[in-house]
Amino acid sequence: MTAPVFTSACELRDLVRTKELSAVEVTESVLAHLEAVNPLLNAVVAVRAEAALADARAADATPPDERGPLHGVPFTIKDVNESADLPVAYGSLPFTGYRPGFDSEVVARLRRAGGILIGSTNMPEFGVRITTDNRAFPATRNPWNTAHGPAGSSGGAAAAVAAGIGPLALAADGMGSGRAPASACGVVGLKPTRGRTPWAPASQEQWAGYVINGPMARTVDDAALMLDVLAGPVAGEPYGLPEPPGSFLAACDRPPERLRVAFTAAPPHGTVDPAVRELFEQAVTVFEAMGVEVTEAAPDLGGLLDPLLTVIAANVAAMVRGVPPQHLSDLESTTLDIALYGERLGAADYCAALAAAQGHAAEVVRFWSRYDVLLTPTLTVLPPPLGKAPAGSGFEERWREYADWLAFTYPFNITGQPAVSLPAGWAAGNLPVGVQLVGAPGAEDRLLRLAAAFERARPWAAARPRLGAAPGRAG
Repeated sequence: MTAPVFTSACELRDLVRTKELSAVEVTESVLAHLEAVNPLLNAVVAVRAEAALADARAADATPPDERGPLHGVPFTIKDVNESADLPVAYGSLPFTGYRPGFDSEVVARLRRAGGILIGSTNMPEFGVRITTDNRAFPATRNPWNTAHGPAGSSGGAAAAVAAGIGPLALAADGMGSGRAPASACGVVGLKPTRGRTPWAPASQEQWAGYVINGPMARTVDDAALMLDVLAGPVAGEPYGLPEPPGSFLAACDRPPERLRVAFTAAPPHGTVDPAVRELFEQAVTVFEAMGVEVTEAAPDLGGLLDPLLTVIAANVAAMVRGVPPQHLSDLESTTLDIALYGERLGAADYCAALAAAQGHAAEVVRFWSRYDVLLTPTLTVLPPPLGKAPAGSGFEERWREYADWLAFTYPFNITGQPAVSLPAGWAAGNLPVGVQLVGAPGAEDRLLRLAAAFERARPWAAARPRLGAAPGRAG
């Protein structure tokens, strides 16, 4: 039996367990598909083909009682997650070829669960843009329409999953940089609650805790399965949550109770593209038909952007200080702009920004005492054409335009709440559009139950990009 590359992780796991497929057959299929489509997409920037096949052979030889929940399932990681036998460049030319020689904790968990690491996916330099291009690697293209990009910063991860290069990808979400490419590529992107997944051991937090590792997949069940493996504390983490009380995958099988769902398409700044709004409004009617209580309402999401820009600039400045002076000229001008802005900030500026963000975040979270879930568009724009970027002359000007695109996502990196982007349909030009569900802190189980119910009501996983053909979809 030939392994179909668009088979879900849950199905692949079961097929390997019942020996209808071997882990080697699954891995060979994904590697062959990667070789065929990645030259067009540039989604994967480093591949461990022989090592992946060796892992697959070891998986097939593992006794049944020693097999983990991802046994034989291929996955990719982002070029920000360290692994023992892949280079990591953080999307940056000065770091190309760097080999850390260790697995980050999230990568180690995926491998201990039986997952087969295929390679690492593209991202912008240090993750500080929402377009997936850099000086180190070719720009990533959107599988649904290769004249467009996949957004970012986890654009390589989203493009890989959408294109069938493994059913699972490890993403990282700061400002919405996991959910935005999930929306742009028509896949599921989950940002867990702050502290649900670790960054250890290379660091204990990113951007004051605003960036978190999370799953990307083609189905809600697969995202939940991956979160089951990723979740859990590491000693010494500043935000580590206790072990989850139950399985997130099991939660997907339970019908959602009659939840109070608020919805809004009114961003705190910027505007929503009419095509995005149209598909969002269609999604609202689906939720109404599902029997949940749907009300137009929203928290005040204003006042969070200025503190966020301070946090980003200060952290990028600190990262750039770690680049050897002889390699500073290899950094991109936009990265240097951010770093120079950050160097002009003082400690008091940073502390004031954190205090302002925390104070307003507390006000936002109180909205969830009245509602269970907030429904919004994910991106306010359609997936941007390849190479499109804000035209502002400096860091603030560019990032305020980026923030208009991400107006519904970045607030919840600051509040630390769980949020998931789900496919809502395709606009003209075969451009995917996503909707976002935001839950109360720690309530991923409730969020995933509702997300799984939405997928059952409006399934999307059978649709596939027609790679190498005119923009379109099959299935």
